[in-house]
Amino acid sequence: MAFQLEREQRRLERKIEALRGREDLPEPVVDLVAALARLQLEAISTAEAEVPSKQDMASAEMVLQGAPLWPRESFAVDLKQSRELAGKVLDLLAETGERNADAAATLRRALESGELDWAEAVNKLIMADDSFFQTWAEQTPDAPDALRFVIQASITPSLQAVAMGVDEQREKGTWIHGHCPVCGSLPLIGHLEGKEGQQHFTCAFCRTAYRSKRLMCPFCGEQDHTKLSYFYADEEPGFQVHVCESCKMYFKDVDFRELDRTSVPVLDDLESLVMDMLAQEKGYVRPVPSAWGF
Repeated sequence: MAFQLEREQRRLERKIEALRGREDLPEPVVDLVAALARLQLEAISTAEAEVPSKQDMASAEMVLQGAPLWPRESFAVDLKQSRELAGKVLDLLAETGERNADAAATLRRALESGELDWAEAVNKLIMADDSFFQTWAEQTPDAPDALRFVIQASITPSLQAVAMGVDEQREKGTWIHGHCPVCGSLPLIGHLEGKEGQQHFTCAFCRTAYRSKRLMCPFCGEQDHTKLSYFYADEEPGFQVHVCESCKMYFKDVDFRELDRTSVPVLDDLESLVMDMLAQEKGYVRPVPSAWGF
């Protein structure tokens, strides 16, 4: 389905309103996430997306073997738009407490002075260069993930715009691998659809939604049902945590099929933070950060 900004904006506002009704989510957090989500959504349609041609993508044979169509390191970001968004993200971050304000000021000075090169920083995130971010974490010790957060928030519209173009050329159906068929990254969160509960995932990097196998760990590929299980919490209807005993990792699944609730994957992730805490208390690990760095 083609991207329709107004439809997605209405869906987003319904979801934000639902989040505001939760006592476990501080108002400043919801305000920050709401503002960021609105910025990102509006920016998708204006991002200058460099969508590759079908000939440049992975061949059908490679895809059958599990190769993504366009691996994350090949994604081109709209640097002008993302740099402008970074300034707005820093403004929002500065309003969320003294520690974040100090980190935002440090990063803004570094960008304006040239100490921090935006294009290089974006590339480091795309290439998952943890050593680069560790160095900057030492400069913002009270908010060590600030730079990663700002970059991710600022480039997500570009990533989504490219991914949408790539996904339009993908053969739809059940993807038998756990990673994203577009960029190859791990899933952020799952959701069930249809009467049969078809398993779908949303990519943590490019936000592509894709259908996957139901009984399979998306992280290690385990398919032995005796090693796969899930749990839920009565006080959090609509959310499940699926765990794998082989790799001890977990993912959250959203099941709103019988509930009158709006699903927006990146906000479902925030809404279900308590499920992360329960999973981690049981000794399971989430291999990807949350959509918002919390």
